[in-house]
Amino acid sequence: MLTLYYFNWAGTLEELKEFAERMKSIIDGTEGVEFSGLFIPTSEWHYVLVMKAANYEKSLQVMKTYIEKFGWAKTSLAKAELFHTFEDLGLKE
Repeated sequence: MLTLYYFNWAGTLEELKEFAERMKSIIDGTEGVEFSGLFIPTSEWHYVLVMKAANYEKSLQVMKTYIEKFGWAKTSLAKAELFHTFEDLGLKE
């Protein structure tokens, strides 16, 4: 499954770099989750953080760990979007 975390950043560029490093560190330390990158989408969102997760619970674990360790990120607005495979839903191709 892919998790796309879209957000509008409300901090400085240095704080954004710190946020990305912290998220990558948490993701790298979470079994079943892989960091894919931080991107600038062609939409109304400032940034999107992309990760591959074994399941929804793993994706949620990353977000909860960040909040527990560092508090809320400096975002003015955010949303998470999940992309499931047919296999995630128990369907065969």
